[in-house]
Amino acid sequence: MQADGNRAGRRGGTRPGMRLGLLLSLAFLGLAAYLAGGFLRFANDVASLRAPASIADVGGIVVLTGGEMRLQQAVDLLTRDSGQRLLISGVNPGTSLSTLARITGGDPTLFQCCVDLDYAALDTIGNARMTVEWARSHGIDRIALVTSDYHIPRAMTELGGVSGAPEIVPYPVSPQKLWRANGFPSRLGLRLLLSEYVKVLAARARLATGFDIVDTLGQRVTSQGHTGHG
Repeated sequence: MQADGNRAGRRGGTRPGMRLGLLLSLAFLGLAAYLAGGFLRFANDVASLRAPASIADVGGIVVLTGGEMRLQQAVDLLTRDSGQRLLISGVNPGTSLSTLARITGGDPTLFQCCVDLDYAALDTIGNARMTVEWARSHGIDRIALVTSDYHIPRAMTELGGVSGAPEIVPYPVSPQKLWRANGFPSRLGLRLLLSEYVKVLAARARLATGFDIVDTLGQRVTSQGHTGHG
């Protein structure tokens, strides 16, 4: 009788644990499905991005450095309508207007009159802040944002988190090596899309909660390094 009671007790004791394991498994599968569906929507949104036929109604152009063809596209847009201004955000401190004019084949006179360089921005967060500051200083309330197509969602997210941001007209640049002729991403393109999707989720979480996990981890690593040296 005692043995039967022990067996019954063990069977009864495992049921809550089994239920908890099942619930955790279902929660994990649900989260995985949600993230997978979100990535598919993200990839489809990026693939659907198209440059506007005209940007004549914007007051300025902003290009975020870091990807091929971005700068050339922005300079071409400025050349078509010299009444606009161009901000090149995230420029290497050793790069000058004359150097950029030579690289892009642009008119040095146009660069001197209508191109501004942002040396302060180190990432997309900095790009967003400097873009808003530049637009405000020039009284611009509508800009064309030139960056790689896969980068548009995160750039828009970061700009949306800055108070006083101007109206944004996305102008995506699509690197050919990231997309196949059938419209699907290449292997490199898929890796970039996955990486960018994670960054977009992190940016949304940071803006929603005010908590930056990357910055926090960086501060902890730096603090531990100082403690170790001491």
